[in-house]
Amino acid sequence: MKLAFNLANLHRNMTGINPSVGCLVCKKNRILSYGVTGIGGGPHAEYSALTNLKKTNNLNCFVSLEPCHHQGKNPPCTKSIINKKITNLYYSETDDDPRVQGKGLEFLQNNRVRISKINNTYKDNFYKFYNDFNKNFIPKVYAKIATTKNYYSFVKDRPQITNIYSKKLTHILRSEINAILIGVNTHNKDNPLLNCRINGLERLCPARFIIDPNLRIKKNSKLILSAKKIKTYIFYSSKNKNKIEYLKKKNIFLIYLPFVKKNEVDCKQILVTIGLLGYKNVLIEGGYSTIEKFIDHNLIDFFYFFKNNEFINKKMSHSFKRIYMTLQKNFKYQKKLQQVYLKNNTLTVFKK
Repeated sequence: MKLAFNLANLHRNMTGINPSVGCLVCKKNRILSYGVTGIGGGPHAEYSALTNLKKTNNLNCFVSLEPCHHQGKNPPCTKSIINKKITNLYYSETDDDPRVQGKGLEFLQNNRVRISKINNTYKDNFYKFYNDFNKNFIPKVYAKIATTKNYYSFVKDRPQITNIYSKKLTHILRSEINAILIGVNTHNKDNPLLNCRINGLERLCPARFIIDPNLRIKKNSKLILSAKKIKTYIFYSSKNKNKIEYLKKKNIFLIYLPFVKKNEVDCKQILVTIGLLGYKNVLIEGGYSTIEKFIDHNLIDFFYFFKNNEFINKKMSHSFKRIYMTLQKNFKYQKKLQQVYLKNNTLTVFKK
């Protein structure tokens, strides 16, 4: 079972909205095959371990998570287990996905597979965030900002504050989350693409969400022009029919969200909506006002605070010092990566 979890850990945070699972098939203490959930979410671990297996009698199967029993983009793992005539199935964690929740185990028992639970001996609660999401459908929220040493996020004539090492770390972070969220001001100012540009991880680009109540988004931006390749959503409150029709033609998914007060939308409702769409975690890369709202509503679980080693005298943007002090005060865990890792940049990771 430890090996099953080690296999699952190979693709941890790389399997999209599916959990990463490890599976081994054994006979008389000899490992015959193994599998792990594929990058992006498929194929599932059990299918990978069983599909090319020739021996089909008196086999034992070890899985880190209860096998699925529903048809999605991948076939039900329980049917693969039955087809290969697995005798004993050992699992560690139950799956709290409403489509599973014991149904897989019950189906296997009804088909004469002996089921045994092995307590999780992995170094941490591997599926905690996954199972938490399946209970409340609120995604885990990450946020990221980059500033100068004295907390300003904009330097004139400098499109990039941090260096190439911090930038690559940001793209790795994007590959490990399901959705990315920004405000329309950041979109119109930076014209970002918000994809993952690490060789080999390009297909792990997150879905993109933009908070734009008044539909001020600029036409023909990078996000709009790439919406056919990467799912792109806009939260809006406007009744601008022409803009709505234009965005629909560009393959943008529009989500109506009424104002809770003048020109403000409900941040928690945004997260619930993202969760109900199936996205289990979200990265906020917005500007000051977007991050401030989510911080003030206590809706951020992890915060990545990058700083370069420069001081700027002119206040070219909002100071993030108040947010940094709020993080230091309210977040329990802090880990700082020094310049030796990031070459004249620092990264402080805050965890609630």
